[in-house]
Amino acid sequence: MKKILAVGLNTFRESVRQKIFFILLIFGFTLLLTSFFLYPLSVGEQSKIIRDFGASAISFFNILLIIIVGSTLIYKEIEKRTIYLVVTTPIEKSEIIIGKFLGLFLIIIINIVTMNIMHQVLIFFTDKKFDPTLFIIFYPFLFECSILISFLILFSTFSSSILSAIIGFLIYIIGHLIESLKLFAEISKIKIIKYISYFFYYILPNLENFNIKSNVVYGEIPSFNYFLFSSSYGIIYTIIILYIAIIVLEKKEFK
Repeated sequence: MKKILAVGLNTFRESVRQKIFFILLIFGFTLLLTSFFLYPLSVGEQSKIIRDFGASAISFFNILLIIIVGSTLIYKEIEKRTIYLVVTTPIEKSEIIIGKFLGLFLIIIINIVTMNIMHQVLIFFTDKKFDPTLFIIFYPFLFECSILISFLILFSTFSSSILSAIIGFLIYIIGHLIESLKLFAEISKIKIIKYISYFFYYILPNLENFNIKSNVVYGEIPSFNYFLFSSSYGIIYTIIILYIAIIVLEKKEFK
């Protein structure tokens, strides 16, 4: 466990030191501030605009951060050959994968909390009160993040950072359009396309399971069963993908 935590903390420090992290941080905060200036554009709906736009900005920024940082987690170590030094120490490859995952996941948690606090400040300036119920949005979103991180770690074990980032972005897009993919499979007349569409429908995660932004913004809090389902779905999916990533890395020879 100590080795996993050491890898995780090292991943956290390296990611925070990257200039891209600070560039994205400024970008994310800019998006939140933009929501403040949208306030006077729609009379009567200002509060909902601030909440909806702010929550979307937080989600978008963190997904972007995951794709950019996550796509380099393992590939960077292989390209710079630093992983050759790591594997010569008494550390399992599974501990490297889990440590990398936890390091990036910790960054996302801290970032989401920080941006939510700033979002609450903007809400207070416009409504003269805080709205802590918005934090509920990001509980299931954390599991969406964990799935994407695990996918990016998997792809970074055998592909370049650019290809990993592209695939990660496609998984994010398709994951939110998964029901449309099923509908496309049902209406398709070409069998090969139908089978491929069904294959991706059943293999890829349904990321809409973690999207409750509109519900919470409009005052609809999901039931306990929803949170139980989204948590279980996210944890199981993440474990499976990380396990595959461990198998792939175990098969690599570093000499």
